[in-house]
Amino acid sequence: MKNLAIAFCSFRPEQYSEELYSYRENEYLNCLTQLKRVLPKSYDLIIVNNTEPPKNPQLKSIDLFQVEGNLGTRNLGVGEVDMLNQVLDRVDISNYDHISWTTGRKLFTCPYVFEKTEHLKKDALISNPDFLYFDGTLEETAKNNLYNDMFFSMKTPMMIKYKEYSQSRIDLLLSNGIGSEQNLYSFIKENGVSYEWLDFLGIIRNDWRRDGNPLNISNFQIV
Repeated sequence: MKNLAIAFCSFRPEQYSEELYSYRENEYLNCLTQLKRVLPKSYDLIIVNNTEPPKNPQLKSIDLFQVEGNLGTRNLGVGEVDMLNQVLDRVDISNYDHISWTTGRKLFTCPYVFEKTEHLKKDALISNPDFLYFDGTLEETAKNNLYNDMFFSMKTPMMIKYKEYSQSRIDLLLSNGIGSEQNLYSFIKENGVSYEWLDFLGIIRNDWRRDGNPLNISNFQIV
């Protein structure tokens, strides 16, 4: 059995300062290093970037899949959908049983979700967990019409269908502000996709948007 993980990265989005780029690149480096540590041997990994390449010397040494354009400046989730489209258009995925979608700036504490993917019987592995912040705040996520897109997996033929579905809806997603979480939900419901459910992901995430301070430890959350 062979599987593929695609880690979506935006190392240097145009809206940040050079100081934040430096911090962001260090955070990506730590997350990607940990991802490689926990990824099972059955997995290949593609790290895809849709911004200017990183300047951190250690990141520059990593084999990156560079794509053109960054739709994430208009809709963050659609930026990742577009990266998926470009990767699957250019990579031979015929030998992979499963493909896992993951955002690169996340710390995987263990290989749990990848091991669940290895034993996946249905067409998809999805979730919608709540977030526990390091300051003790438990934040319930929206439960209607969306599925979490920090991580999900699909059998390869189904991920190809998801890519084609998403590609056909890019303009719709952009013009109506529809995120990738809602797009994933719509695809699964409209196509009757069978799925297995994850109650937890085992991911630690730095939620900068909570107060705009990437150094605030209280912005870290467990998912």
